[in-house]
Formats: sequence, structure tokens, C-alpha cells
Amino acid sequence: MKLKIILMIVFWVLMYIFIFRLFPYFNDKYSGCYVHHDVYIQNIKSIVEKKFIDSSNHYNKTIVYLNEDKLKRGMIFPGYLEDMYDYLNIGDSIVKEKNSIYYRVKSKATGKDTLFKFETTCKDSLTKSH
Repeated sequence: MKLKIILMIVFWVLMYIFIFRLFPYFNDKYSGCYVHHDVYIQNIKSIVEKKFIDSSNHYNKTIVYLNEDKLKRGMIFPGYLEDMYDYLNIGDSIVKEKNSIYYRVKSKATGKDTLFKFETTCKDSLTKSH
């Protein structure tokens, strides 16, 4: 009887470790890599048309921009790009070259260029860009 109880406790401890400790690591690692890849291949040459807090989508900081192909697109700003969101104003330009992790923002008011680096939780060195 004692052996059965000990085995059951060991089983539940191992399940806890597997589910709550290892899953988040792998999920965060690969989720970050997917986001990193999506951003890395983006090509943006745009003008900010609208800036707002999206109350219908978890109060995300959001912009709408007009890309060089004349299509309106949206961009949500995660915590690590909040500085860029705070810096942006309507009419500013955003340029993000393909195969880069840097956004260049040109202020309409000052004409000054500022770089913002995109960083993720991706731990796989094969997908990191330099």
C-alpha cells in the first residue's frame, strides 16, 4: 500500500514538472522563433495613419499604416516594442527591410531617424539574425 502511494506521488510530481515547467519553455522558445521569422521576412515602407489602444483586443497598443503597395495594415506592439509605439506619431514613416530585425522610424515633426530593434524569446541560434 505504501509503495502504491509513493509511486502515485512520484507520478504526479513528474507530471507537474513536465506540464508546468517544460511545456512553457518549449512553447515560448518555438513561439518566439515563429514570430521572429515572420518579422525577419517582413518588408515595410509605410506611413502611420492611425494610433490607438484597441479595447476590443486586450487593450493592445496598435497602429494602422499605409504600406507602399497602398494597402492598409495593422501592427500590434508587444511589450518589447512599446518604446517604438510611444515614439510614433501619425504621419511618421516606418521602414523595415526584409532580412532585418530593425525598424527605422522617421519622425514627421523632426525629420530624425530612430532605430528600434525587434527581439524575441527565440533561443534557437539558427533563426537568429545579425
